Amino acid sequence: MTNLIGKCHICGNTDKLTYEHVPPAKAFNSHKAFVYLARDVLGSDYVPWDLSGKKAKQHQKGIGDYTLCGKCNNDTGAWYADAFVDFTYKGYKESFNKDVNPNDWIKITFLDIYPLRVFKEIIAMFFSINAPEFADVHLDLRALVLSKSRQGIPPKRYGLYIYLLKGEVARYIGVAGIASLTKGHHRVLTELAAPPFGYVLEFNPKSKENYCDITSFANVFGCDEKRTMTLNMPVYECNTAFPADFRTKKQILDDYIRNRLLESQQGRNPGNP
Repeated sequence: MTNLIGKCHICGNTDKLTYEHVPPAKAFNSHKAFVYLARDVLGSDYVPWDLSGKKAKQHQKGIGDYTLCGKCNNDTGAWYADAFVDFTYKGYKESFNKDVNPNDWIKITFLDIYPLRVFKEIIAMFFSINAPEFADVHLDLRALVLSKSRQGIPPKRYGLYIYLLKGEVARYIGVAGIASLTKGHHRVLTELAAPPFGYVLEFNPKSKENYCDITSFANVFGCDEKRTMTLNMPVYECNTAFPADFRTKKQILDDYIRNRLLESQQGRNPGNP
């Protein structure tokens, strides 16, 4: 038990904080796990998935932290958690043992789910993995989660995406920026990947061509509406601590070799730009 007092990551009130599993414990998050901070694993190592010898924090009964006041924890748990757990189990059942490879696309049918409740639980999880001030900036998301019946978010401001996560490595990324040199723009997003699915919340969304967009879950459905839905989603791996980096291990090794060759060539020709 703890008497930690802090700012709730959803409502923003200063209160005694309670432990919040992310994702919910019943969504395959109740077993021992090791958590590595990006600052402890980033470096010059070209095999970023090899975490042997890296500093880690052990969580005995699933990943989470003291992020929510008792009321927000109880309300979101009662309103949305069961729907999200049901969504996760149904998706896992439909995708388990499917013959898919990284960067493939897979169609998964979810029977009788509550889309709006699922959406709100995912947003609640993003509140927990980000700083408490995140909700102060995104008041519309806060209002959405704090009201069971409320629906609707601006689709030009937010995009919520899902992908099938291949492998057993989870990745939790707070708000981060990604620059694209080839497309000439940058993206701002936060990511939560915990098997069997990964989720990306993008701000002022750019191209959605590489994602399965489920933003409509918040704008089309009411809290008590059930639907059977088939989602066509990409299959991605998480092998680094970088946000939205879905390179396979082979692609990472190829990039490493290519960069080392380029450095070697530049070293032999110091006058080249």
